[in-house]
Amino acid sequence: MEKVTVIIPCYNAEAFIETAVRSALDQTIPVQVIVVDDCSKDGSFALLQAMAAKEPRLTAVRQPQNGGPSAARNTALRLVKTPWVANLDADDYLLPDRLRRMVEHGEARDLDFIADDVIRIEPGQSPGEGIRVWKDELFGSVPMDLALFVRQNLAKYSGPRREIGYLKPLMRTQFLHQNDLFFREDMRLAEDYEFYARSLTLGARWELIDPCGYIAVSMPESLSKAYPTSAIEKMVQGDRAFLKLPGLSADERAALKEHLHNTNTDFAWRTMIDGVRAKSPALMMKALMQPPAVSGKVMLRMVKHLLRLPILPEVPEETRKPARESAGLSLT
Repeated sequence: MEKVTVIIPCYNAEAFIETAVRSALDQTIPVQVIVVDDCSKDGSFALLQAMAAKEPRLTAVRQPQNGGPSAARNTALRLVKTPWVANLDADDYLLPDRLRRMVEHGEARDLDFIADDVIRIEPGQSPGEGIRVWKDELFGSVPMDLALFVRQNLAKYSGPRREIGYLKPLMRTQFLHQNDLFFREDMRLAEDYEFYARSLTLGARWELIDPCGYIAVSMPESLSKAYPTSAIEKMVQGDRAFLKLPGLSADERAALKEHLHNTNTDFAWRTMIDGVRAKSPALMMKALMQPPAVSGKVMLRMVKHLLRLPILPEVPEETRKPARESAGLSLT
């Protein structure tokens, strides 16, 4: 019997969905694969149907209406019957031994979530030419609690583009079902971060381990690179919801407040940009009617902009090692 189901949300992914699905089916342990097409306008679903007709381990379903990646993942999660479930984005792929390594680690340590450090590549690069997302050196395994997870999603602690909210953990299905844990369908940005943070508030046993073979392809049209201001506002609302939870430790509360400060600053800055573009005094005032620490940062960014100084990143980027030197895997 298969131990793992790989779930893949799909939208207009005809050019690369087959690579993602094949990489999941070609794992060194038996898997089930569920792809949920989110009303693609290209030939994605027809391609998936043709693949499913020849592959009994593949299930392809189509959403009745477009609902975003969270809704597609939730549809898939409700169909999972294996002990473990793993997310895979339609434009990414897996190396063959990834899930075996993660299942063995998770079962040996009795974990609910096991996340491996992702290898990010540009289109056309090999995995060895990519970079690790979180660390450039081997660290074995790191137990993850809420405060550490939240801080490692802030550039101040993790470095620019090293946030671990982008990781794709293997998850224990029983934990998800027992806690009625699903992705927030009203979020189309940072929904992964919110979902993982919520799992930790529910007591999930988490570890982050060295790369096992998740290859994230950095696509130029990715939603994470082009999003509306309202998407950041949802992140602000999510942080405020977490801070209302009872039983948080002082360290957890401090980490969440710092994350809220950062997301609120980004929201206020984007609101200011929207206001300037729309010539809307109301939006510009909304951007400044924030806590003093937030409005002060917005004003500083405005001064930098007027002086033609770089606004971002506020934390300098580091030199990165290629994955072939840092992943601890045989990469080509």
